[in-house]
Amino acid sequence: MAEYGQTAGYVAPPELVAARQFTVPYAVNLTLTSTGGLFTPNDLYKVKDTNGDLVFKVKGVTFGSRRLLLDAAGTRLLTMKPKASSWHEEWRVFRGESTSPNDLLFRMRKPKIFQWKDNFDVFLATNTHEAAPCDFKIFSRSKKCTICIGETDEIIAQMHRKTAFFARDKLEITVNPNEDFAFIVSLIVILEEIEESSQASSRSSASRAAASASAGC
Repeated sequence: MAEYGQTAGYVAPPELVAARQFTVPYAVNLTLTSTGGLFTPNDLYKVKDTNGDLVFKVKGVTFGSRRLLLDAAGTRLLTMKPKASSWHEEWRVFRGESTSPNDLLFRMRKPKIFQWKDNFDVFLATNTHEAAPCDFKIFSRSKKCTICIGETDEIIAQMHRKTAFFARDKLEITVNPNEDFAFIVSLIVILEEIEESSQASSRSSASRAAASASAGC
């Protein structure tokens, strides 16, 4: 299994998932932070480069579970949507603002319903055989994440979470050369959404337990 900090033994061939302009022949370093607030609930994340320039924005859809990845100019690049009633916590990602099966780019899901670690498999839309191995694998831990090619240890991107008191977490993302960094950012965003959903569920369960205990007094 790949560990955070390893480097790939060779440069992986480009996987052009989102758009060709987001694949460059050098490593890309990005920072993702959450931006949602009381007055801007649909503004979820922003992604900046090392110069502090905006690269991507992520917005939610009112009364919906979709997440939209936009470039700095506001062009809608990808639509991320959780699959309803999925025990594997599956998300599907489509080109532009479409959710049509014809525009499906990839699926991201847990390989097992019950697992101790937050690992995920990613299948490109062209990978449809039930027994086929995944195209990418994500090894996620509390403060770090490693994305590899298929069932190998060849790393294409890494993320490290920086937590500070009285400030929002910053996710520092490093993408290897010739890899689609729009694609990588979408994977990290989905991880954040799954984590937020898990935390919200835990808070809700705790509130119900407290209310039940109070009512029983």
